[in-house]
Amino acid sequence: MKIAVLAVATNIHTIRWVNALAERGLDVLLITQQPPRPSDYHPAVAFRILPFRGPLAYALNAPVLRYVFDRSGADLLHVHYAGGYGAMAWLSGIRRRLVSVWGGDVYDVPHRSFLHRGLVLGALRGALRVTSTSHVMADEVRRLGITERIDVIPFGVDTGRFRAAPERSPDRPFIVGTVKSLQRKYGIDTLIRGFAAALADPAFAAMDPFLHIAGEGEARAEYERLARELGQGRIRFEGHIDHGDVPDMLRRFHVYVAVSRDDSESFGVAIIEASACELPVIVSDAGGLPEVVDHGSTGLVIPRDSPAELARAIGRLAADAHLRRRMGEAGRERVQRKYEWSACVERMIALYRELCATPLGVSIRTHGPPSERTGPFRRNSACKAAAAE
Repeated sequence: MKIAVLAVATNIHTIRWVNALAERGLDVLLITQQPPRPSDYHPAVAFRILPFRGPLAYALNAPVLRYVFDRSGADLLHVHYAGGYGAMAWLSGIRRRLVSVWGGDVYDVPHRSFLHRGLVLGALRGALRVTSTSHVMADEVRRLGITERIDVIPFGVDTGRFRAAPERSPDRPFIVGTVKSLQRKYGIDTLIRGFAAALADPAFAAMDPFLHIAGEGEARAEYERLARELGQGRIRFEGHIDHGDVPDMLRRFHVYVAVSRDDSESFGVAIIEASACELPVIVSDAGGLPEVVDHGSTGLVIPRDSPAELARAIGRLAADAHLRRRMGEAGRERVQRKYEWSACVERMIALYRELCATPLGVSIRTHGPPSERTGPFRRNSACKAAAAE
């Protein structure tokens, strides 16, 4: 079976999915506008770089995409992100395609303008199937009018790589941490304020606590100023961390925190990575974050934008090593049961086989009027007999 993947080549989720497919013997062609780093990918992965850049690139590249796909002999086009790339695939007229939504493409992009909404709806309505990483984001897709043929397949975790350290860290210094892009929507300011508020508790302060923030982003300077103002010298910015180094970073923490404020945070990959490392987690009630935490069992769910609630949650976990251990162990068991990477990949491959056997007349039903399901560049693209493999 040959799969063409249309996605941002430099994104870690693209890299993980594409490599997993190649490792399992699928013939994979990655089509992208961003030149990839070949060293990031399995040697068997082939690449095609689309030629156009700039505001009109998605439209200009659509017929090129169609040409590349037809010439490649691929059985299916898997499009990651319903916004730009999803619109490009719809405009190309490629009919045998699967669209995976990521978050901002369904929470944010459709509300920018009628044009953006129309492009996202075209991408979704014309797909044979839509996949979402979380149930809450699948519900958001339904609110756009896509009512059927939505599969929830998470971005899973390799629990062989993400696991607890052989020996647990001593309780002092006590490390609260996060691994997140430093953008305002992720609530890093709430994390800083909540940690600073927790320092007012003498019992917590006696644990020699530190907050470690790993990641880069547009708001770093702002957050560093806030940390200098409130953090008593106990907040450290680690900078960018390669994904391969994330497990070692997580093993230094005692508690993991993710307090995003936007619902476009549709799935907490970093949270389940922390749970796989047997860390108790504290998350906000934004988007899909509560979906990956069993409140009171694997972690704590608190209201978004609430430093006071975060301070109380940090203090509660810091004061109870038994609770931390119990939550950590329960978290890893939950990840192994629901989010094991190999199982998620196999579910996606099973969906590929199903779609390659699906008649092209079958597509998503919607609340709205019938849409043009083949886009402006019409030409059939027959599926190879991959389902028989």
